[in-house]
Amino acid sequence: MIGALDIALVTGLHGPAWRLAPTPGAGTGWLVGRTAGEAARLLPRVFNLCAGAHEAAARAALGLPLMDNPARTRRERVREHALAILADWPALFGRTPDRAALRHLGGQGGAEGLRTALLGTEIDLANGTLRTLEHWLRAGPSPTARLLAHCRETIDPAWGRAELPAPGLADIAAALEQGAPPEPRETTVADGWRRVPLLRELMAAEGASLFARLLARLIDLLACLDPREAPGETLPAAPGIGLARAARGLLAHRASVAGGIVTDYRVLSPSAWNLAPGGLLQRALDALPIGPHTSMLARLVVACVNPCVPVTLRLDAPEGRLHA
Repeated sequence: MIGALDIALVTGLHGPAWRLAPTPGAGTGWLVGRTAGEAARLLPRVFNLCAGAHEAAARAALGLPLMDNPARTRRERVREHALAILADWPALFGRTPDRAALRHLGGQGGAEGLRTALLGTEIDLANGTLRTLEHWLRAGPSPTARLLAHCRETIDPAWGRAELPAPGLADIAAALEQGAPPEPRETTVADGWRRVPLLRELMAAEGASLFARLLARLIDLLACLDPREAPGETLPAAPGIGLARAARGLLAHRASVAGGIVTDYRVLSPSAWNLAPGGLLQRALDALPIGPHTSMLARLVVACVNPCVPVTLRLDAPEGRLHA
């Protein structure tokens, strides 16, 4: 497990280069000797960033009944995405948070109120076309639309563009066994949405650009606001392996249980794939131009990859030390 990540842009003999230095995080050895029920209760308390997703994956891995409240993971994703889209993204571009929309997270207006605040009009983004998207961006009926329009106008699709295949079940099983991904793969919020009409057309035109990744996060948030549209929280896997969708991508647990007692337990977070050497984050940073906007673009890359751990960003430049 990764506990934190230090990213530095350092200047060497061959020019500037990005260096990623992870620090170890909490392991799962403390689960050995506990009952399956105890493990299922404790895991979401320890890994509480996406507690609902961890509980769902744990119960599937341990062979326990599904969660009593499966909507919990959707609510987590709504909160994670909404805080990023309405507060963190505006800060990247020197804008103020959309406080009016954020109030809907506290219950005012509910899901429909948040959806209206995000879109500003009746539009089905996921099932639209590029023409539908461009019309929405030009009209700018909401702060989110205007922010994305600014991104579209100012960020070259080649900047930060990177893409790897998603891990298959064999990749996941091997990574859980080895404790690290055997091959570079990526898993992000875009996993479940690449085939919807808008993202399929957009990625065919410009690849997995930063703008496409931002849009995928908005689409996931909108789907989570409507249970009829949201993809299932858990996914089928081999016995002893539990998979769950989290705000950051695919979460995997593997449990070995004998006589109701845990004998081995492994957790594979989305960041295990995305922050791995030669992985998505490294490739996206390497695809950035070096110049006056590098600091902002690097933070945007981190926002798109959305690691599960605290990230410190340092540049050998006047920008100094930044926290992503």
